[in-house]
Amino acid sequence: MASEQEVLFSVKDHVGTITINRPEKRNALTTAVMEEMRRLLGVVKRDDDVKVLVITGSPGAFCSGSDVEKRLLPRMKEGHYTPLEETRADLLEPAMLYLPTAFYDVGKPTIAAINGVAAGGGLSLALLCDFRIASDRARFIASWANVGLTPDIAATFTLPRIIGADRALKMFYGRETVDASEAERIHLVTAVVPHDDLMKAVLDLATTIASGPSVALELTREAVHRSLLSDLQSQLYFENYAQGVCFMSQDFQEGVKAFLEKRRPVYRGR
Repeated sequence: MASEQEVLFSVKDHVGTITINRPEKRNALTTAVMEEMRRLLGVVKRDDDVKVLVITGSPGAFCSGSDVEKRLLPRMKEGHYTPLEETRADLLEPAMLYLPTAFYDVGKPTIAAINGVAAGGGLSLALLCDFRIASDRARFIASWANVGLTPDIAATFTLPRIIGADRALKMFYGRETVDASEAERIHLVTAVVPHDDLMKAVLDLATTIASGPSVALELTREAVHRSLLSDLQSQLYFENYAQGVCFMSQDFQEGVKAFLEKRRPVYRGR
């Protein structure tokens, strides 16, 4: 289990924030950290007060990937591979499988506040978020091949869909560092802002989203994610279903009433 100080969680103004807090390791991932992130994603999913989730790292890095000492070196003993998984549950559902689905299943819009390097598994975490707002000091490294590994935590699924298969392979094969400006050019990130303005920009976006009709926004998120794997007819059926749910919501009634009264709607997330 991760130390309470290794993964921080707070909620303010309907915005939840998960912070990987291992600055001495550049916020590298351990199994315990990923398990705690999964637990917190479940908490966010069930908490109606949280309407948007922000993922970030403690100052100095977003996430430098897997902790070499705790996740890589233990796999090598006397020249032989040794699995880290100790139980049947670990073997059937290792962290690499459950973390991406936990991000998808959280339901709420997610924003990565990328305050420094995002390498390997750290890049994967950023790619799992709906929005990626980067500091101008951010750097992105698909570093798996540096240690003879293939990408994981869904990077081979997310990165090609975000920047295209050719650019994704170039990052995976080339192992070069992509700076913030190049990341913005190839649409790896949603926006780049001055480093000192990062959290303000992220919270401005989060607050704007949180003020919207939560039911409609969550269903819109699900519809967009479904569209990446769906056919047109299936997508039309889901849109019809989602619209039907929205028609029954209090927020729909408030939106129509506010339109007729020429005022800003006040949504309650119901």
